[in-house]
Amino acid sequence: MRQKLVVGILGALMGLSFFGSSASADLRLRVEDLTSGQGAVITDGGANDLNPALGAITFMAVGGGLGNFSINVTTGLSKPAIGGITDFGQIDLNSVNVLSTGTGTLRLTLEDTGFVADPLSIIHVLGAVGGTLIAPAGSTITVQSWANGDNLVPDLGADQSLGPLGAIGLTPAGSVPVWTPAFVSGPGAFSSSSSGLFDNGTDSTFSLFAQVTVNFTGAGNVSFDESQKAVPEPASLLLLGAGVAGLGLLANRRRQRLNN
Repeated sequence: MRQKLVVGILGALMGLSFFGSSASADLRLRVEDLTSGQGAVITDGGANDLNPALGAITFMAVGGGLGNFSINVTTGLSKPAIGGITDFGQIDLNSVNVLSTGTGTLRLTLEDTGFVADPLSIIHVLGAVGGTLIAPAGSTITVQSWANGDNLVPDLGADQSLGPLGAIGLTPAGSVPVWTPAFVSGPGAFSSSSSGLFDNGTDSTFSLFAQVTVNFTGAGNVSFDESQKAVPEPASLLLLGAGVAGLGLLANRRRQRLNN
């Protein structure tokens, strides 16, 4: 009986799969000025990626070419650069932008696929954002991120250097938002965090993606960092704690018998 209990607890611990995520080339970034229709699409390790590290994309546009934005420096991070230690995976999007004249709307989208967790598991996705928007009244920043248990992401289009962009794909069906509704803030410092639960379905992989849109009514600048990570649903953490406690109790009883 005790042997069966030990085997069952070990199976539960192994089933939580805390160390998911292997490296992949599915990390992609889309940067676009919606007013001018100019932008770029970059894949990790692709021709327009300024960051040689695996799991990191850096895009830079300085001195024009992105509508009225004179400066755009954006970095996206994912596996194996971050994540996979106490969670199933993470992505992080950070950006610094300066609008020198006129108006403009900047949209940044980061996505990655192939994060690994047990099939048919409930996963907790956590999101956080913070930064500063210095701009005239009426300017806003809108933040949203999603998890998709079917490992789907929006179609960002083919890789391209700075130039005219086609339409972006729709949010895939079944995607679970972190913020409900999306987080929106006006000029000044901002921060927010939220969470959601999603079902990993019958597959072992899922995707994470995030989108930040900044609308400027006049010249200004914005800097922010948005991150999200997928962690075991709280009930799974309770199971893990019970399993560890059970193993400790069995080991203690065994030592007592050996000492008697």
